[in-house]
Amino acid sequence: MEFPLGASLGRVLGLSAMVAWVPAIASAGTLTVGPGKTYQKVSDAVAAAQAGDTIEVDAGEYVDDISSIKVSDLTIRGVGGRPHLKATVPPPNKKGIFVVEQGVGPVTLENLEFSGAQISEGDGNNGAGVRAQGTDLRVKGCYFHDNQNGILAGDGLMTVEGSEFAYNGQAGYEHNIYVGTAPKFVFRGNYSHHVKSGHALKSRALENHIEYNRLMEEADGTGSALIDLPQGGLSYVIGNLIQKGPMAENKNRVILYKGEGQTNPELRLYVSHNTFVNDGSPNVVFVDAPVVDEMVVVNNLFVGMGTAIQAGGMPMLTDAGNLLLPDMAGLVDRAGYDYRLLADAPGIDMGVATDVQTAALSQYVHPVMIEARPVVGAPDVGAYEFGEEPMGTTGGESSGGGEASDGSATGGGETGGATGGELTSAGDEAGGTDALPTSDGGATGGATGGATGGASDTGEASDDGGCSCASGRGGGSGPTGLLGLLGLLLLRRRAAQRRRVATSP
Repeated sequence: MEFPLGASLGRVLGLSAMVAWVPAIASAGTLTVGPGKTYQKVSDAVAAAQAGDTIEVDAGEYVDDISSIKVSDLTIRGVGGRPHLKATVPPPNKKGIFVVEQGVGPVTLENLEFSGAQISEGDGNNGAGVRAQGTDLRVKGCYFHDNQNGILAGDGLMTVEGSEFAYNGQAGYEHNIYVGTAPKFVFRGNYSHHVKSGHALKSRALENHIEYNRLMEEADGTGSALIDLPQGGLSYVIGNLIQKGPMAENKNRVILYKGEGQTNPELRLYVSHNTFVNDGSPNVVFVDAPVVDEMVVVNNLFVGMGTAIQAGGMPMLTDAGNLLLPDMAGLVDRAGYDYRLLADAPGIDMGVATDVQTAALSQYVHPVMIEARPVVGAPDVGAYEFGEEPMGTTGGESSGGGEASDGSATGGGETGGATGGELTSAGDEAGGTDALPTSDGGATGGATGGATGGASDTGEASDDGGCSCASGRGGGSGPTGLLGLLGLLLLRRRAAQRRRVATSP
């Protein structure tokens, strides 16, 4: 195809994308599942699906409806409520309720519930709601509970947004979510809690983005670390609510970085604007990195007894703007897990200016939503900013990570059960994410890029022999294409404005 001399690059790229996109639209189909629909079982629709199709599943229970996903560019979405895929017997595949086969991706799962996946000790004790062995899995608005693993993933790209994980686990080496050596793992706006013996989140990925989540054991959770990154990697832990409970089996670890023998190429850890609360042992270590080359810990609120930072070796360490407060932290309702700040909170305006890698652009709203974090004077310490953003600032813009909001009121801090709401898809790109719900009931946009990775079968049973023993930012595959570039520019603009506000007299 030839373009007239002087045609703009944007128009050329836009026309090229349209030409490439038309055949996919023409061949895509929608398969329906439910009473009176074309298919009565999800697995039958999955078996009939072609690349590019969407499967819409009516709300209801789908008992022992086990699927093997073998086609790429497939979306499976719950409609009219959240359909519940419930296992009452061990899945015959000895893996999970959904298995994304090797070499398959992207696959998108939206507004689905998975429970009951259990297999025998001889088969690995690692049944999963979703076993991800493909190249790219995107999970949005789903609920995983009472499985041995919520998600057990291999070496493909992984993005999880607006989802809940609860009461998964069994013997210590099963977790709410486990990710293998993926090129990139994004975990944003989720609620992971009450894992049984294992970790709320465990990832061996080369690059991790763990942002604006609620990760907790609460009063009776029996978990291990809330975040375990056993092989290190380029890792960002930003804007999370992280609570260690009194009944935890591993009472001394909150974040554990590079705690095992295998090592990722990069050992850089960025921990910023999180609110940590210890309701358990006074011997807890909030951020424990036995092996790390560079460690940046800024503007975190540590509440309760314990050691804030512990780093092995001789890393390049930045420790700035953090507060360790044994008790009087100025939280709205610590016992009710509402960690927003009161007007007299000691962390207000006590943070330091941050760069684009550690800026907190959003904040968690319970349940499983995020909103834009306002800019009000100097940054506050922790996961929340107190007050409302003045009129005429840039709050509410889209960021490179895909968050956008109108900056409406924050949500409550009550504990929740299953959380619902259908998410809408808005034009994913390869390796991209979209549609994370915001506090105004809308959805966030944007793209998180990255080349697709390989796949391997993950045998978690021999992973670490039990975990309950005592013991869009820079780098990696970043945003791609014009959308990614625009998102990055907006992110930099907002971070620059926050620095100007924080440092102005």
